[in-house]
Amino acid sequence: MVRYSSRKLLLNRRWILVVLVAALVGAVMLYTANEGEGTLDQGSTLLNTLVLSFMLPILSLIYGASMIRNEIDDRSITQVVTSPLDRRASYLGYYLSLGMVLAIMLFLIGLVGWACFFLPAGVNSEALEMLLSYSFLLVLGSFVYSSLFLAMGVVLKQPIYLGLLYAFVWEGFVGQLPGAIGKMTIIYYLKVIGAELIPYGNITDFSNGVGVAAVVLLGLTAVLLFAGAWAFREKELP
Repeated sequence: MVRYSSRKLLLNRRWILVVLVAALVGAVMLYTANEGEGTLDQGSTLLNTLVLSFMLPILSLIYGASMIRNEIDDRSITQVVTSPLDRRASYLGYYLSLGMVLAIMLFLIGLVGWACFFLPAGVNSEALEMLLSYSFLLVLGSFVYSSLFLAMGVVLKQPIYLGLLYAFVWEGFVGQLPGAIGKMTIIYYLKVIGAELIPYGNITDFSNGVGVAAVVLLGLTAVLLFAGAWAFREKELP
């Protein structure tokens, strides 16, 4: 199940979108490196803003919300629901393949952006540590967001609209607001963990309670996985 779903995601024509996104991120970071000072703070702020805060939730939405929903709409889901495999196990297979594919895509986008910025500016041990830290955050974020948008695709007939509202307004805008309301977003807790690993750029503004952030993200992922698997098992499918 994991192998089949992963291959289906990787061979989808939307990989062109990932190439375009990587090219855009690389172009912006290369331009900034040439025009600016090429400091660690600049590089970290760009990776945080372009890849972690923006591309991570958007790509997770595009792939996650449509993964199961598209199969329901074109009735190819019948092969899954009529198999002897428990639906909850099938749902877990969807989740693992989605998380892994997103992690690979986002790692490559982050790598392109990092290389375009730091290769002209000069690579050192701090820059390499930054790459590893952001890669870890992108992998972690891929699995957290996957649990949300995959469940959304099961429950809603048109998940993309609510997903866009959530990604742009809630994660993108509300997550930047000061005070307690900003803590009600996934990106906030990812940045709290990131601030513990990366002492450069605007991500350091979130250094507060890494242990709590880890528990929140793991707990939220578990709850969303349970809810999505339950909805997938109980839902009447063609």
